[in-house]
Amino acid sequence: MAGIVMYLDLMSGKGGSVVAKCFTTDLGKAFAVAERLELSGLRPNIVKSNSENVVYIPMSDLLKLAEQDDEIRRAIALYLAEKAKNGTPRQREIAEKILKRHPLFSINRLVVFLTPSCVSWR
Repeated sequence: MAGIVMYLDLMSGKGGSVVAKCFTTDLGKAFAVAERLELSGLRPNIVKSNSENVVYIPMSDLLKLAEQDDEIRRAIALYLAEKAKNGTPRQREIAEKILKRHPLFSINRLVVFLTPSCVSWR
């Protein structure tokens, strides 16, 4: 989303998932970010984490975005490939499960989309 900086994060669970998160200490700003995401057809959630509010997009919405936007697909695929290669043992396990479950992010497919200027979607 233009103007909203989000960070990818692996979540453990049954098969694991990837979410995009935005952090802010201001609850009003968290609601404003969530509203902008909702206007784009997404279903963001807001949770409190220590002193911060976290607005996150669940994996189901990230999959829809990735199907529509090559840059987002590339960013998620690169993130998962990095975690599968250099993450902790648990991160590697989760990333590999997601890559197997969602061929949209497969490395073979990613090679076709790689360009010299790498993506910077946080």
